[in-house]
Amino acid sequence: MGNAGNQIRNKMINSHPKTDRAKLVGLRKFLRDEIPGVIVHLEPHMMFTKGEDQFVGWDDSLTEEEVKTYTTHPPDVILYLPDGEMMVLELDGAIHDEKVEKTRKRDLRCILNNILFVVVNESDLKFELGIAKSALLPQEEINKAFLEKINQIISKSSTQRLPPIPEK
Repeated sequence: MGNAGNQIRNKMINSHPKTDRAKLVGLRKFLRDEIPGVIVHLEPHMMFTKGEDQFVGWDDSLTEEEVKTYTTHPPDVILYLPDGEMMVLELDGAIHDEKVEKTRKRDLRCILNNILFVVVNESDLKFELGIAKSALLPQEEINKAFLEKINQIISKSSTQRLPPIPEK
């Protein structure tokens, strides 16, 4: 392939958002095997009221009306624990090191709505494991990191969680 062909190929590759879909599919299978009765949804859409950011619900797809009406956020994973409690999982790649304000707003929305929320930052995990930044992070390490954090949250009593936001 000539230089022009490489430029076209690179432009096509870079025009599509990078996705962690394969990692998330691996995580879903792992969580289903490790936590009996867990229900896992990949890349759904969470809806929050505009302005107040109150959690309204989520769906696998949104209507045009929902997009106009709500602030939306597509988390990597929503899972329901066997006791029915919802938990949001986020696998943060390098982009979250650059888009700090957007990431902070995402995190704050979940915290203020008292949503169980787990983030695994790939850069931090690579550092902890002594893996080069440019190297691929093994799926089993991602799985272990999420399971460890999920178990920490499950083991905490409900009294240690944030109380609901008081009504105005």
